[in-house]
Amino acid sequence: MRLLIFIGLVIFFMPSIVISQNIDYNRVILPDNVEAASFEEQLIRLAWKNHPSNKIVIQNVSISTKEKKMAQWKWLDDIYANGNLNEYTLNPAPDGSSNVFFPRYNFGIRFSLGTFITTPLSAKVASEKVSNAENVVNERKLLVRESVLMNCEKLKQYYKNLRLREQIKEDFLVMYKDAEKKFSTGEVDIEKYRQAIQGYYGQAEKVVEAESTFNSAIIALEAYIGVPLTEIEGYQEFIRKLDVEMRID
Repeated sequence: MRLLIFIGLVIFFMPSIVISQNIDYNRVILPDNVEAASFEEQLIRLAWKNHPSNKIVIQNVSISTKEKKMAQWKWLDDIYANGNLNEYTLNPAPDGSSNVFFPRYNFGIRFSLGTFITTPLSAKVASEKVSNAENVVNERKLLVRESVLMNCEKLKQYYKNLRLREQIKEDFLVMYKDAEKKFSTGEVDIEKYRQAIQGYYGQAEKVVEAESTFNSAIIALEAYIGVPLTEIEGYQEFIRKLDVEMRID
């Protein structure tokens, strides 16, 4: 009996479960009137607003919507009106008599059998194009979010790696200075002094490489958002949190 009740509850709540799994694209890209809860969310919104490829897919929705309206009103092409210009319409008779042979205005409607078939089909095709264009926009939103977050993770990784390399370099600098002092007093030989020098400069080289990698990550992220990271509110706090995470108590 309990099993039957459980199965019944699952079937009852299944529609709500499916509905809850639908994507809210206003959460994928936060609207301007919603405050971004994190620095990363700010970057995602900037990337969506500033990158030209995103503007193209949005414009395609507008274009397809206009094409849909044109298809829906295509049947109006079969309604026509015209007027006759002749000696009776340009120079009416002085006595006011009318001309029965040449009417001044003509109005008509013509429908071919194809109109009743092609117009609804064209409108349906145009409607599906609008839907496709909107799907492309939503797909683009997901891709923008993915790209920005992945580049943010790389930025965090490369910054922490840079800071770690700098700390190691400082340690090797201390050892180098100590070896230099002891070498001057004859406490260590030339070989150990040379090893200390090589160790320090090896770490200095790794710092340069790590700095270049970090700067490349900045460039890649700024290519999405269109503005320097340092101009975005919250960037310094973002870096400060990374420094805190690197701190050894």
